[in-house]
Amino acid sequence: MRRLRLPVLVLTLCAVGVVVAGCAEAARERLGLGLAPPMSVAMIVHGADGDPFWEELRAGAEDAARAFDVNLYWRSTPDSEQRVRLIDEAVQQGFDVLVVTLSDPEALSEVVRDAVVIGVTVFVVNVGDTAGAELGVDSYFGQVETVAGLAVGDRLAEGGSSHLLCVRHEATNVALETRCNRAGSRTGQWTDLVVDPNDGVEDRISSALTNDPTIDAVLTMNTLVMNAASSAIEEVRASRPEGRPVLHAVFELNDEVLDAIEDGRVEFAVDQQPYLQGYLPVAYARLIQYSELTQGDELADAMLQWIAGRGVLLGPGFVDINNVQRVREATHRTGASVVAGDQSNE
Repeated sequence: MRRLRLPVLVLTLCAVGVVVAGCAEAARERLGLGLAPPMSVAMIVHGADGDPFWEELRAGAEDAARAFDVNLYWRSTPDSEQRVRLIDEAVQQGFDVLVVTLSDPEALSEVVRDAVVIGVTVFVVNVGDTAGAELGVDSYFGQVETVAGLAVGDRLAEGGSSHLLCVRHEATNVALETRCNRAGSRTGQWTDLVVDPNDGVEDRISSALTNDPTIDAVLTMNTLVMNAASSAIEEVRASRPEGRPVLHAVFELNDEVLDAIEDGRVEFAVDQQPYLQGYLPVAYARLIQYSELTQGDELADAMLQWIAGRGVLLGPGFVDINNVQRVREATHRTGASVVAGDQSNE
């Protein structure tokens, strides 16, 4: 998947939100925000508090809110029932735009569909591209999990793996399920392991690897589980004949993950640019408003039609020992994760 150029125009103009104060002034002047009424965006997602991925996504949303003069309401909870209630309340309170994750489409479909039907602009981020399209939402920002899972499975298979242990830290997240079954379809055999990220992860992974010596790859989905898996893998590697390798891949990108790649604990990581998953929906919310105010600005209308039809794909990007240093330098320079040079598409 080559990086999509058109949707990143706002990002280019604003230097990825790094120089927020200067960008805010430029955005207000360019979009005529002095004439625009206040805008409110409710972003309600399934991430756990304190998770580095969701903290980065939140930072992107907050930077965009400052840059484009948007009132942002942020709530993050893994509890589907709470998210349904929060979405319902946001609609009742008259928020202009909803940004949601559809990790559990069965639970959230009705309340999201109702919002769409009454004319609320709804964006889906991170998970739920297919479910969102079926519900008629305005666009999706993230990666296509089928593509990401297949690409990960291909890389593991190319590395010699034939039996994948896929570790899921959220039992009802359709994105994690898709990653596992699609990656497993490429390695030939896969074992599913659902864990509580705060309770006994290392022991459970160690037991799975010990009980089935044919497992030669582990896929984890966040930093905490990655660290536990790395410890378990090191222990098992030492006990296997001739140090038979167990490849480890992770869906996450931050300094800890980059360290793990550099010291050999992780073979590669998958980046889906959480900062942009937060930043872009808020920026586009203002662009929609601007298009309505100008009654047909050609650039705004063209971009809105483009994202409505295709979504904004922000991954998968792969980071391994060959590009880890370049990615580290880039992330420190911009303050946000960037997509890796090697990318995949189906």
